[in-house]
Amino acid sequence: MYKNYFYKKQLCVLPRLLFFVFCVSFFSPSIAEENPLEYKIKAAYLYNFTKFISWPENDSETFNICLVGKDPFGSIINPIETRKVKNKPIRLFRLETTADTRHCQIVYLSSLTKNPATLVGVLTIASLTPSLTVGELKSFTQSGGMIAFFQKQGKVKLHINLTVLRNSDLDISAKLLEVAEVYEGESND
Repeated sequence: MYKNYFYKKQLCVLPRLLFFVFCVSFFSPSIAEENPLEYKIKAAYLYNFTKFISWPENDSETFNICLVGKDPFGSIINPIETRKVKNKPIRLFRLETTADTRHCQIVYLSSLTKNPATLVGVLTIASLTPSLTVGELKSFTQSGGMIAFFQKQGKVKLHINLTVLRNSDLDISAKLLEVAEVYEGESND
């Protein structure tokens, strides 16, 4: 009798367990939730760029960081809005396209950097306004972006296109160049 009771109880639990497993597998976590340390480091770099790169003075009331395309950070980057740059509060904007990036001091392109053909509009906007363009993969800087994150030996590293940065209205600190791989053209990779 007791044996049948526990057997029936297990049969009732089984559908709930299968439903739970289905839900967990269906609703996959964001990229940042899968790699929280990597995206915490990238968020810290984005903030620290404000210390090692100088932008020309502007009349904006905020310092704007724009995440274009699929947001890989999720809520990990949100605490950056408690910080300031030259007494201006930092504001995050999550944008679907590059059309609204004119007001951004830092433009972070995630999914767009995987297809260099989509970068043309962003890099044109960045050349018209003093925006730091940041992406993922070394090919981003080789396609005209300014700074790229990439993985090397399990660590987040920087790849900087020095030519593009020097041609912009932005000034970069030598200290930032010391911790990065520098790209100056086709011969240096």
